[in-house]
Amino acid sequence: MKKRTALIIGSTGLIGNSLVQFLVDSDHYEKVISIGRRNTGINHPKLSEVITNLDDLHELVLEDTIDDAFCCLGTTMKKAGSKDAFYKVDHEYVMKFAQLASKLKAKTFNVVSAMGANKDSLVYYNRVKGQVENELIQLNFNTLNIYQPSLLLGDRKESRFGEDFGKIFNSVFNPLIPKKYKGIEGIKVAKSMITTALSSQNQKINYITSDIMQSLGV
Repeated sequence: MKKRTALIIGSTGLIGNSLVQFLVDSDHYEKVISIGRRNTGINHPKLSEVITNLDDLHELVLEDTIDDAFCCLGTTMKKAGSKDAFYKVDHEYVMKFAQLASKLKAKTFNVVSAMGANKDSLVYYNRVKGQVENELIQLNFNTLNIYQPSLLLGDRKESRFGEDFGKIFNSVFNPLIPKKYKGIEGIKVAKSMITTALSSQNQKINYITSDIMQSLGV
């Protein structure tokens, strides 16, 4: 079995940090390259960390050919501070990373989007996510896997009021919520990303919703 090389961005976040750990522990991968503004805090011989300003992603030079690229970038309007700052992270940086992955001939591109992503949405967050999905399709990856989680559950380094409220709602009304809309642990999203990347070669465009991730991420 040929060992694979993974490229990941957003490695210090809720999903990305778990994903890096799963990748380095996986027998399917011989090398994991993390791109970010700071270290992941994970020490492993398979892991290579590239610390850079994300504005300079288009100037980054890597010698590796990538099998699977994973994009776990994402912020909130509150944390970003403005629509422009949010757009830079969730649109510009995502597309710069995708263009880098394309240049490195990634066989699969795996991106965390959001449930409700729609380029025509009246909700700015969902509209930006939908725009990114459409633009990624235009890059013509052999396989594009778009993950659309519902409410993300797990311990973040920062508090997000909307998510905190959603977690309370989710815990109280969980039995009544359809599986597609139930909150999902970041660790399950990470596991489902690896499973899907390894099994979806040359399947072009795949949308993976929360109910599917709940099953894959066990």
